[in-house]
Amino acid sequence: MRPVRLLRAVVVLTATVLLAGVVQTSSATAQEQAEPPVKTFGLAGVITKVVDSNPLVHAHRLDVQRAQIDVDQLEGFWALPQVSFSSLSGVVPAARGSVIDSPDTANDLDNLGPFYNFSVNVLFPLYTFGRLEHGAAAARNIVSARGAEGDKARDDLTAQAVRAYWGVIAGGDLVGLMTGMRDSYDDLIAQAEEKEEKGDIDANDVFEIKSAQYDIEMSYLRSVETERLVRRSLGEFLDLRPGENYELNEADTPAINIGLEDLGALQARAALRHPQLRALGSAVSALEEAMQVERSNRWPVILVGGGFSSARSPNRDSQDNPFVFDEFNYTRVSAAFNVQWDLNFARHDLNFLRRKLERDATDARRNALKMKINIDVHQALERLLTQAQLLDAARESRRESRRWLRSAADDFDLGIGDAQPLIRAYRADYRLQATVIQSEYDLNVALAELALVIGNMSSYLTWVADGQIALD
Repeated sequence: MRPVRLLRAVVVLTATVLLAGVVQTSSATAQEQAEPPVKTFGLAGVITKVVDSNPLVHAHRLDVQRAQIDVDQLEGFWALPQVSFSSLSGVVPAARGSVIDSPDTANDLDNLGPFYNFSVNVLFPLYTFGRLEHGAAAARNIVSARGAEGDKARDDLTAQAVRAYWGVIAGGDLVGLMTGMRDSYDDLIAQAEEKEEKGDIDANDVFEIKSAQYDIEMSYLRSVETERLVRRSLGEFLDLRPGENYELNEADTPAINIGLEDLGALQARAALRHPQLRALGSAVSALEEAMQVERSNRWPVILVGGGFSSARSPNRDSQDNPFVFDEFNYTRVSAAFNVQWDLNFARHDLNFLRRKLERDATDARRNALKMKINIDVHQALERLLTQAQLLDAARESRRESRRWLRSAADDFDLGIGDAQPLIRAYRADYRLQATVIQSEYDLNVALAELALVIGNMSSYLTWVADGQIALD
């Protein structure tokens, strides 16, 4: 047996012995605790898991709920007016007689007895000159702005999840490619050694083939390291336990059926759906409603109110004279109109001007962002189309490199070719296979980035599910 084959036999035998020892020592543990089932995720499952488990999304939901409270408070002011209740109880000295004739004095502290009083008052806005209506409208627009901010956070997380998903897919494909390349190159070395023994090739050819083994081993180890890193990162995104294994179902890359002629439609779609534009648009509307509130503050607020109050003190005589104020024994019912008017018109004008300047500044930011988004959409579309062309070129080059590798391998087998052309063909073929994998990753990420800049990452899932890009 040749030295190489002998070495392989020793390695296999040693590994078998070690494996047997490991199986024997771990069999009891394996029986006590079974391995948990491996979780499997598709693209949609990854996105759902990442978005739903992220605390930032939960924080944005709470922001929306908090903003909704202001809406409920303003809209419910008509149905739930301001109601107040107060009560007082204690002990007081006795007082008999009337305001004209009484055996007691104001300084007496004897014959203490209990007393209590309570009052209920209701205040209702009858007419506010638009304060409540515009205030509620402003609050609703703030809710919309908070919701759009939450949509932006979800879109960003979705884009990160898509990048991580395709990174794991590409990493696994690359490891499989490098593993096959390493095994194939080992077979090539064994074939070269056999040819050397037969005298078909020179020893220098074998040395030249073996000298390239380091590059192949380095590529393999780096691919394994990269795959572990991206897999661990996605596992953290999925909120899995450290070391918990999972599998991914690979999605198909949709056909790129759009071109530069669709740029206008994409930009129009982004203008309507981009969450940051929607948030700023809602903020502008909220400030416009706030301007109307400040304008309404120049006018009075007309209120209607009513109240009921009662007091009792058993050790003090009630006073029947209606012109005498008795704070210990009474029952009163009241109703009235109230007009509140802040006549500081200069302050109202300044507040209105402040809101108007805030509205104008926010609207200017929205227009600037719209310009930037139009540029981002153009760049994302160009990048997508470029990646699609690069993927087609990589696949075509890989088909040619495969023919080159077969030709070089046939020449080497027949003894009419040198080792150097075969090594170059080997490297070119596997490098192009890796390029195809990288190009597929870049294309899927570019497509997700296009969906991100037009402001609706849910479109990306629809495109993947349908196998093509649809612009509605």
